[in-house]
Amino acid sequence: MIKANSERTYEDGYRSLGYLFYSIAGCDRSIVRSEIEALKRMVEEHWMVHDQNYDELGIRSARYIDVAFDAAFEQGLSSKAAYLLFEQDQLREPHRFDGWTKSLILKTAVEIAKASGSVNSSEAARIGDLQKLLGTVHA
Repeated sequence: MIKANSERTYEDGYRSLGYLFYSIAGCDRSIVRSEIEALKRMVEEHWMVHDQNYDELGIRSARYIDVAFDAAFEQGLSSKAAYLLFEQDQLREPHRFDGWTKSLILKTAVEIAKASGSVNSSEAARIGDLQKLLGTVHA
């Protein structure tokens, strides 16, 4: 799953993913209920199942995806700003995610993008940028 180092925790990695998934949902300038539901479903069915870690308060580490997504939504953070937060974290720690986790990140991003009916051009572009950033396609 997510690798923690001495300065960053599992929760930091999941928080970063929450910003990423918010940026996918919001890159068409609106976030609809179906996108939020897709995120919640992916967290429950995949992220929570594969990571059983808890923080010092007893909160499941993967829940920080939801926490960050909700915080970005409440703050009205722009999609671009949210993506930049994730991108900065990824560039700072390019080996944080293993291959399996990168695959799940992309699967989650696509599920969020598809949730409103079909993947639009801004969502497709953001997912393409994500693939390049994660090194899952050649630039």
